[in-house]
Amino acid sequence: FWYDYKLKWEPDEYGGVQMLHVPSDHIWRPDIVLYNNADGNFEVTLATKATLHSNGLVEWKPPAIYKSSCEIDVEFFPFDEQTCVMKFGSWTYDGFQQKPEWWMQEQHRTEMVDLRHIEELENTSIVEIGVDLTEFYMSVEWDILAVPAVRLVNLEAKYNFIPIPHSNGVLA
Repeated sequence: FWYDYKLKWEPDEYGGVQMLHVPSDHIWRPDIVLYNNADGNFEVTLATKATLHSNGLVEWKPPAIYKSSCEIDVEFFPFDEQTCVMKFGSWTYDGFQQKPEWWMQEQHRTEMVDLRHIEELENTSIVEIGVDLTEFYMSVEWDILAVPAVRLVNLEAKYNFIPIPHSNGVLA
């Protein structure tokens, strides 16, 4: 989900049309990728249609299967706990150009959680439940204990010696 001011319109001027479905390759899309992917495949393989709303809201939910690497420590097997991190971020835009926000879905309504205002640590934001588990099937072999989402801002990135914030989202 994102807002694009160039895709706003007045429904009254267009026969009351409030929403359109368009091919996603006809509009700008954020280049959010899984940095630590395990198969080297960064592109979206199925370009589904995007939904445009008259207020400029763009919904685009391409189906995706993400494969990431995860270091496993089995020292205390079968009572071990593993933390697997999936690091998402823009490939080309920095923190001045994109301000990631977390969208949570509850009972068929979408609520936006602005990570920029949930300050847990300096330059870091945390959402306790950062993954939609409605389609998750429980396993008899392992349990998911937590699915936090963290927004990190890296102020160390520099371009021509000017600090440039770089945002990324981490699922652990």
